Amino acid sequence: MKKYILMPMILALFTITKVDAAPLDAYYCFSTEDPQAVVQKFDNFLTSDAAKGLPTIRLWSMLLNGESPETHCVVFSHPSGDSFEKSGLIFQSQEAQDFLKDLYSVSINGLEGAGTPMINFGDVDFEANRYIALFNVKVKDAKRYGEVFSDFMSSGDLPGSVTLYQDTFTGEDNRTHYIVMSGSSVDSIRDSISSKFSSPEGQKFQKNSSKVRKLISTNLMFLVKSWNN
Repeated sequence: MKKYILMPMILALFTITKVDAAPLDAYYCFSTEDPQAVVQKFDNFLTSDAAKGLPTIRLWSMLLNGESPETHCVVFSHPSGDSFEKSGLIFQSQEAQDFLKDLYSVSINGLEGAGTPMINFGDVDFEANRYIALFNVKVKDAKRYGEVFSDFMSSGDLPGSVTLYQDTFTGEDNRTHYIVMSGSSVDSIRDSISSKFSSPEGQKFQKNSSKVRKLISTNLMFLVKSWNN
């Protein structure tokens, strides 16, 4: 029988090498023409006994995604590599395999990978701040960029949260890191971007960061639903 595996080849890496107990956000993006059916299928499985032990899971809708075909991304927020391994085992069950087969009947797989949160500012509460701007960047000096980024983000208040991730496994072409900025509305994110970057600190950040990183693209996303919060 064909296996439908949500946790693909990455699982093999964890069975060979022990990973430090650091958070890991695994993301699986896909396209669908029936988003309501997708939510229902996730609901049916993730509220069942077969899904017990999975971490917090969030389904995001791509509101603006450039030329990328994906319409949604589901993110598993693992507190550690052990959690990733446990989820991989859960998805080997017959119930999970049936769920994935059913899900794939209304969706097409796309981008997938996993990122490690490196630096965070503000209160990460996606239930209150359901919109996010996703900045995809290519960094050539991670240490220096982390310093510049930290100086900039600590210079003022935020309407939601901002987190810098290292793209740990696979992910977007040429991307090494990505930044997630959350807000309660599109306008709150736009206002935050405008005020932060137009400030003296923002001007300094743009000048210093341009030496060590390249902005690839920016996406706008919305939290459709979360499970196991």
